[in-house]
Amino acid sequence: MTRRREQVLRRLHLRLTAVWTAAWLLCVVVLCSVAIATHARLAQLDLASSARLRATAVYGLTWFDGDDRFHDEVLRKEPDVIDSGSDIWVIGKGPPPKVLLRPQRPRFDLAEPFALAEAVIAGGRDIANEGHDRRGRAYLLQAKVTYDDRDRATAAILVLADPGARDAAHAAFVRWTLAIAAGLAAFGILVGHVLSRRSLRPAIASFEQQERFIAAAAHELRTPVARLQALCESAQDGRESPAQVLAKVERVTTQTAGLVDQLLLLARLDAAASPVHKEPVRLDLLVEAILPDDRPIAFHATESVVNADLRLVQTAVRNLIDNALLHAATDASDEAISVTVSGRKVIVEDRGPGFPESLLQRIREPFVTGPASRGSGLGLSIVQHIAQLHGGELRLENRAGGGARVELSL
Repeated sequence: MTRRREQVLRRLHLRLTAVWTAAWLLCVVVLCSVAIATHARLAQLDLASSARLRATAVYGLTWFDGDDRFHDEVLRKEPDVIDSGSDIWVIGKGPPPKVLLRPQRPRFDLAEPFALAEAVIAGGRDIANEGHDRRGRAYLLQAKVTYDDRDRATAAILVLADPGARDAAHAAFVRWTLAIAAGLAAFGILVGHVLSRRSLRPAIASFEQQERFIAAAAHELRTPVARLQALCESAQDGRESPAQVLAKVERVTTQTAGLVDQLLLLARLDAAASPVHKEPVRLDLLVEAILPDDRPIAFHATESVVNADLRLVQTAVRNLIDNALLHAATDASDEAISVTVSGRKVIVEDRGPGFPESLLQRIREPFVTGPASRGSGLGLSIVQHIAQLHGGELRLENRAGGGARVELSL
C-alpha cells in the first residue's frame, strides 16, 4: 500500500512539474520572442531615422543659386554630418548627371548611382530601402529630392548607412536574451519542482495521518473487542450468570460506542468535513448548562457573547469537563474543579495529577495519553480541532501545587 501510494504521488509530482515547466517555458519563449522582435524593429527604426535625419540636414545646409551652381560650404563646416559613418552623395540631373557631392572614401560600391538619382528626381519623392552593393555589402538607402531657387527638382541626396553596427548590436542582444532566457528556464524548472513537492505535502500529510489514525483506531478498538470475546467465553463456560455477563457487555458496548463516536467526530474535524455554522452564542449560559449536577464544580462566569458553532463548542467544553472529572482528585478535602468563563475563554482547572511534562507538547495529538490515564486520548485532540475551526487555540499547563489548567480560547 505504501509503495503504491509513493508511485501515485511520484507520478502526480512529475505531472505537476511537467505542467508548470511547459507553462513557464511557453511564457519565457513568448517574452523572448516579443523582446527580440521589438528590439529588431526599434533598431531598424533608429537606423532609418538617423539616415533620414542626415538627408534632411544635407537638404537644409546646401542650396542652388540663380546660376544653378551648387553650394555646400555650410555643410562642410559640419563634419558630424558628413563624417557620420555613412556615404552621402548629391547627384544633379543630366544629361549628363553630375556628382555634386561625394564621400572621400566611399564605403559602398553602388552599381548604378546615376540611374538611382534620376529615378528619385523623376519620381519627385523621398524613398527608403535596403540593398547590397556590387561587393555584396548590405546598406540602407535614404534618398531625398533637393530643389533649385525656382523650386525645380534638380538633384538627389543619397545617404547610404551601414546596418552592420545595428545587426551586430541586435545579435549581441539576442545572445544575451537567450542566455537570460536559459537561466530563467532553468530557474523556473527548479521552482516548479520545489513548488510541486510542496503542493503535495498536504496530500502526503493526509495519507500519513490516515494511516496513523487507522492504526491507532484499530489498536483502541482491539481492547473492547477482546473484552467482549472474553465475556462470551465466560458466559459459555458458565462462570458468570447471563445477567452479569449482559451487564458487563452493556458497559463495554456503551464505552465502545462513545469511543466510535469520538473517532468519527475527530475524523470529520480533521478532514474539515464537519461544517461550522457560527451564530451569536451566550458562552456563559452554554457552559453552565453543560455542568453536571452530581459533581461539585466551582463555576465563575461573566456575560459573554461569541460567534461560534453551538454544537461544536458544547462538545469541546463537555470534553474538557469530563476530562477534568476523570483525572481530578477523589479526596473530598481537595479543591473542587473550577470552571471559569471570561470573555472568549473557557478555563477548566483541577487538582489531579496534571499533565506529564514529557507529554505536555504532544498531549493534544490523537491517542496520546499519560501512563496512568483512563481515557482514550481523543478528548483534547477534538477540543484542539474545534478551537482551530473557531480561530482560537487550546492551552495546557500544570498548576502550581498540582493539577492541570486548560484554557479554550475562541
